Amino acid sequence: MIQDFYNTHFTIKRAEWTTDDKENPYSTEIEVDDFYGQLQQASPELVESLGMNFTEAYSIWCPLDTNVKAGDTLFSVQGNFSVRAIQKYENGLNKHIQIVARLDEVTGS
Repeated sequence: MIQDFYNTHFTIKRAEWTTDDKENPYSTEIEVDDFYGQLQQASPELVESLGMNFTEAYSIWCPLDTNVKAGDTLFSVQGNFSVRAIQKYENGLNKHIQIVARLDEVTGS
């Protein structure tokens, strides 16, 4: 089952509007959740359809109840990723979310 391959830990951060002590609005990034998922290089077809470079496009599979949205940033030991798109697969034995993400920064091995 796909869940057996959820071996990479990710922390989700999301931009949020807040105000300072003088009521001036500004954007900040807050940690909203974390999850284990499967990280894999995106297929050439997906890369081409998104107009991205092959070395920067990744697919991440994770549980259906993962609190992730397009625009979020995912942090892992492999790198920092920007969430570009989300597809839910809610039928069959391997129910999951497929995240399409861009590698922004390599952080480890």
